[in-house]
Amino acid sequence: MRIKGLILLSILLILQFGWSQNPVISSELKQKVAVTATKLKAIDCHDLDPLSLNATIVWSQDKTQLAVIMKVNLLHGWHIYSYVPKSQPYITSELQLNLPDGISKIGDWIKPLDEPYNDGVYIYHGELVFIQYCKVNSLNHDILTCGIYYQTCDLNKCYPPEEKQKNLKLKKHL
Repeated sequence: MRIKGLILLSILLILQFGWSQNPVISSELKQKVAVTATKLKAIDCHDLDPLSLNATIVWSQDKTQLAVIMKVNLLHGWHIYSYVPKSQPYITSELQLNLPDGISKIGDWIKPLDEPYNDGVYIYHGELVFIQYCKVNSLNHDILTCGIYYQTCDLNKCYPPEEKQKNLKLKKHL
């Protein structure tokens, strides 16, 4: 009985204090990301293409971590979908990230707050920032690709689903 108690206590301590495979994101990198995200500009958009995308990479000082920052700008009056129930005909936006060997995600994308629309649908509008932190074990390739698959709509119409991607050079940031 005493051994079972020690095992249970050990498991609880591991869960409480973390035995995580995801490394802690450096505070220095988080600060750089905050500054870069505010400075990053998404190109202006127009009625025929109401979503613009820009992206960049921010490195930690020791080059063991990086952050991919995607900034999306939606034309006033247009939105994309953050969540769509199966009963609705709209397309949920999907963030894309193609990482080369030697780089792995730390957690999930950090997303802006969405807002309820109607019938269980949630949307994004305006200027949006998406952040994905990554761990760098080795750097074997020059490029990573990020992007978004989405459907834009306004109050009167929806465009067919579309995909926008950005290729980001890894070595230029080193």
